[in-house]
Amino acid sequence: MRTIAEAPGLYLGFISLHLLLGHLGSSLLYRLRFGRSPLAYRSTAADPSHARVTRLISGVSLLWAGSVVMAALWPGASTLPWSRPLFSVPPIAGWVLGGVGLIGMLSAQYGMGAAFRIGVDAGEQPPVLHERGLHRYSRNPIYVFSYLYLVGASLWAPSLLTLASLAGLGALFHALVLQEERYLAARLGESYARYLLRVPRYL
Repeated sequence: MRTIAEAPGLYLGFISLHLLLGHLGSSLLYRLRFGRSPLAYRSTAADPSHARVTRLISGVSLLWAGSVVMAALWPGASTLPWSRPLFSVPPIAGWVLGGVGLIGMLSAQYGMGAAFRIGVDAGEQPPVLHERGLHRYSRNPIYVFSYLYLVGASLWAPSLLTLASLAGLGALFHALVLQEERYLAARLGESYARYLLRVPRYL
């Protein structure tokens, strides 16, 4: 199988699906299904600390994507200390992890139905606790599968910069999860407390 440097269009096209389907596509589909936007972080009542972490995720995501694009399109990247691959993994491993991650993320988003949100709107009505589908096994399947996708794609260009930004995204995802747990605990009370006891945070 060809590497990312040998077939950059194929690899970068797959990487772009995370943004096109996971954010833009899911938002458009939600609008078509429910007639409103799921982008809670754009609300005037959006939780500022959650929005701040979301912006940090956007910035680190750009750094991560830039490191992968550099590995794909610039042969000289492999000579730089921060862009040199640290190890070698068969490309198929990245494709399998990335494919499972993308499908799982989209399935979890769609399965939430009207309960799906991107961000936290502190001014909305009490949220609906979604316990069906993948949320029966993980409280945060969207984050779990999204990160699995990022891990898979990172294996195509496992440089210091790529892996450091991947670790940073993992830490920021966890920070978002903790904020969302506090929000849901405050809004949903006992029903959410019982859900915490039944279902693990991640796996």
